[in-house]
Amino acid sequence: MTALRAATLPLGPRVRGLPYLCAIHHQLYQDLFDWAGRLREVNLYLGRYAILPLCPDRGGGNALMQALEQEDYLSGLPRDTFIERLSWFYGEINVLHPFRLGNGLTQRIFFEQLAIHAGYLLNWRDVDPAGWSAACQQSAMGDLAPLVAIFRKVVSEARESE
Repeated sequence: MTALRAATLPLGPRVRGLPYLCAIHHQLYQDLFDWAGRLREVNLYLGRYAILPLCPDRGGGNALMQALEQEDYLSGLPRDTFIERLSWFYGEINVLHPFRLGNGLTQRIFFEQLAIHAGYLLNWRDVDPAGWSAACQQSAMGDLAPLVAIFRKVVSEARESE
C-alpha cells in the first residue's frame, strides 16, 4: 500500500518545510498508522544510537527548514555544491528523525522532489542499503564524507525532457 501511495504522490511545491514533510508522511502511511503525518513525541533509539527528542516547539525541524529556505532550496547550485549541501541537510533531518516510523522513505521523497526543483535527479537504484545505513550513521557523528560519496553516484542533472 505504501509503495502505491508513493507512486501516486504529485511533485510537491518548490517551497517546502516541515508541514510538507509531514504531508508526505501522511500520504504514505495513512493506511497504517493513526499518527501518520504527525511529528513524534516519544524518544526513540536506533541500535545503540539515541535519536534526539523533538523540542515541544519543533525548533530543530523548523530551524533546518528555515536554513533550507535561506539557501533557496539548493536551487542554482553547481552539482558538487548541491551534493555537499544536500548531504548536510539529509544528514541533519535524518538525525532529527521526525516520525516514529517511515522516516527513510519520507525523507527520500522529500529530497527527490527538492532535487527536481533544483534541476537534479536522484536515482537510488544502485545504493547498497548497508552502505547507506552506515553513511547515515557516520553523518550523525559529523562525518559527511560517506554520504557525499553516495550522493555523487545518486545525483545527476535533470534534462529538459524529464
